Amino acid sequence: MTINIITNDADKAIVEFAGELDTVAAQGLAEKLSSVMTDAGKAITLDFSKLEYISSAGMRVLLQLNKNAIEKGGNVSITGMSEDILQIFQLVGFDKLFSINQ
Repeated sequence: MTINIITNDADKAIVEFAGELDTVAAQGLAEKLSSVMTDAGKAITLDFSKLEYISSAGMRVLLQLNKNAIEKGGNVSITGMSEDILQIFQLVGFDKLFSINQ
């Protein structure tokens, strides 16, 4: 799992995910995103174009990121999501929580 913070300034953050966001990767995800989560009152874009898999543990971390952003007046959008991951998000209702841009 590779996570690249492309941009993280006062107005926006862009984070690129690549590989598999499984349970092991999710354990360190919150720490890797700490700088984004600390100042989450902005537009946060998660680029999933290179993400191959996401576990429930990974989804839980994204849920926390979204909660932090909303509490601080920001928002989280996801771009480049594969059809398989989109189906999972739809199945659990995450498509209602996040702005998803294909």
